[in-house]
Amino acid sequence: MEFEDIQKSWHQQAVQPSPDTEMLNLKQNNWQKNQQKLKRANVGMSLGFLAAMVGIGWVYISFKDEYGMAFKLSIAVVYFLMIAFLFVSWRSYSFKQINAVSNNQDYIEQQIKKLMWQKDVITKYTSIYTVLLWMAMMLYIWEITMEATLTFRYTAMAITSLYIFGITFWNRVKKKQRQLNEINVLINDLGEMRSGLNSSLK
Repeated sequence: MEFEDIQKSWHQQAVQPSPDTEMLNLKQNNWQKNQQKLKRANVGMSLGFLAAMVGIGWVYISFKDEYGMAFKLSIAVVYFLMIAFLFVSWRSYSFKQINAVSNNQDYIEQQIKKLMWQKDVITKYTSIYTVLLWMAMMLYIWEITMEATLTFRYTAMAITSLYIFGITFWNRVKKKQRQLNEINVLINDLGEMRSGLNSSLK
């Protein structure tokens, strides 16, 4: 074998990534896929909330003189809830990009932190948001149906309640559990990698 062939072979071996590097690249790809899905969902939700705010604002401007404080308070609460939930949801998204290979510990810690927050959004904050939104809607319906019959008022409240909690239950059954399973897999994998890195540093 000539020297040039030996040198070429040596360079090819030298640039081959280690198993740890390959594993980190794989986890980074999975993380990026998770973040891309989260970004699409948050953008869609942001646009939906913006449209809702425009519609609610029109309702407030059109009817603010016809209803009392409960009407104004309910709309203010709905606005606050939408803005707060957007902030909570976008906090799960990582705007800071960290390279997995050159910053192993920082990368893993960032992923785990974001994934744990994303898990909290699904298991805790979505439920809190739903209940508070339901309460605001009940206050709104109670105010605008002051002159209606009791049958109409309670029917409107029942239909709204069924819609809000029905959609929440459907999302939990169809989407949330699948999302939680994906997040748990990523967290477990990253936890094992973190433990391995910590052991190698000792």
